[in-house]
Amino acid sequence: MIGIFGRVVLTILAIGFLIFIHEFGHFIVAKILKIEVYEFILGYGPKLVSFKVRDTVYGIAAFPLGGYVKLEDIKPEDILSKEERLPVLGNQPWWKRVCTLMSGPLMNFLLPVFLIAIIFMIGVPFPTTVIEEVIPGYPAAEVGFKAEDRIIFIGKEKIETWDEVTKIVKESPNKTQEFTVLRGDSEVVLIAKIAEEDGVGFLGVATKMGTKKSGVFSALYQGLKTTIEIIWITLKLLFSLITGRALEGFTGRILGPVGLAKEISVGAQEGVIAFLGILAQMSIGLGIANLIPIPPLDGGKLAFMGYEIVAKRPLKVKTMITIQAIGVVLLISLIVVVTFSDIFGLFVGGG
Repeated sequence: MIGIFGRVVLTILAIGFLIFIHEFGHFIVAKILKIEVYEFILGYGPKLVSFKVRDTVYGIAAFPLGGYVKLEDIKPEDILSKEERLPVLGNQPWWKRVCTLMSGPLMNFLLPVFLIAIIFMIGVPFPTTVIEEVIPGYPAAEVGFKAEDRIIFIGKEKIETWDEVTKIVKESPNKTQEFTVLRGDSEVVLIAKIAEEDGVGFLGVATKMGTKKSGVFSALYQGLKTTIEIIWITLKLLFSLITGRALEGFTGRILGPVGLAKEISVGAQEGVIAFLGILAQMSIGLGIANLIPIPPLDGGKLAFMGYEIVAKRPLKVKTMITIQAIGVVLLISLIVVVTFSDIFGLFVGGG
């Protein structure tokens, strides 16, 4: 088991890793497209080590909370020189600037593909058709089901998955069904009248869980598919929050720093698969959050660029600084509100 100190360190490193991956996306694409990179630093705070290669300073800072990259952008000397208008990311072609700004969130969307692929290669738990437990007082116990029985037929329908079993059983309240099970090397036929609970059929057995491992290409496909599904659900949730409509089937809530720390801690306690899953979801959330059109997020800079492309001139420096200041206040306010919600949730939900 991981102690409190270990969980705190793991939380810091996990969040820092996601931020670093985001900044690395900006860095690598800027380098490829020959946009000037002034600094690329691992961590925050005072620099412990730094060195310069060509025009870029690389370094390691004191606090391992991600990192940052300083790109060609508005510089203090440009503002002091009373430059009235300055484009986002210098005078590079618009497509280069868009690619560089999008590359941070894109890295946060690519990372989960590989994290989820690792989960599928390690092995994903799934319900088998083998009985693990027979519940006393229900039809299965009454007709002689036993642990380790494998259900191979219901009536004349061949059974391959546990979903097929639950579907047939749920649709058969108060009906008699014939079950063929494999017990050792012998086939045994058991006839049971399905019970009814809450309007659906209930047999009274618990399934045995197995582990399904995928090959590299299959795992990558599953990683891509699952990542797209999570992105779509997250976008629907965001839209529902904006419109004030509840998202059907969603019972969770938006998490702030405290809630994220708790989720990482819980995932670490539950094992590698749970931890990687939470990290993947957080990475997707970070990518989407950065595309919100509020400065100083990437989405805010993209909004500035959108104005620049449509108006055929960049915003005035003073206007940009004012909008960025308002954006910072909005972001801090949102973080404070969500953090209080997290703390309140810990007390109400019992931690």
